[in-house]
Amino acid sequence: MNITTTLNPISLNDAPKNPLLLLRDGDLDIYFESSENMNAYKEMHVERPGADLSRSLDNPTEDCGTDWN
Repeated sequence: MNITTTLNPISLNDAPKNPLLLLRDGDLDIYFESSENMNAYKEMHVERPGADLSRSLDNPTEDCGTDWN
């Protein structure tokens, strides 16, 4: 499933569908008003819980220092 948005996430204005200002991130296509806005978006840290978190309280591992035996 591919999602396309023309709502610029930096300015919150509607952006024209300019292929030079298109950023593809997985299944998400984002159009920007300007290259400055696109670069500002690229510099933002985006949390991806599914990829960023390898451990939680639900899946402790041996190397986390807890002895569950």
